[in-house]
Formats: sequence, structure tokens, C-alpha cells
Amino acid sequence: MEAILNNKKKRAVKKEYKLSLSQWMLKTIKDHKKRTTKDAAIGLSVTAVLFLIGII
Repeated sequence: MEAILNNKKKRAVKKEYKLSLSQWMLKTIKDHKKRTTKDAAIGLSVTAVLFLIGII
């Protein structure tokens, strides 16, 4: 039983790895594709408000 628990702990530690640049880019692109139109509208409106404040 103890050997099984130790083996599971080792597997959990092995899963913690650094992503390569291409893997990180793919992950980031997938996250950005999940954005909804509501998120985009909020972002554009906040940007517009900040732009207008910057002009004034």
C-alpha cells in the first residue's frame, strides 16, 4: 500500500514541467479563442474610455 502511494506521488511530481515556447503559445492561443464577444466588447469600451481620458 505504501509503495502505491509513493508511486502516485512521484507521478504527480513528474507532471510539473515547464512548457516549451511553442507549447506555451498554443496554450495562450487556445485561451484567447475561448473569449466571448462580451469580453471583447468590455475590453474595447474600457480602452475607448481610457483613450478619451488620455486625450483630455
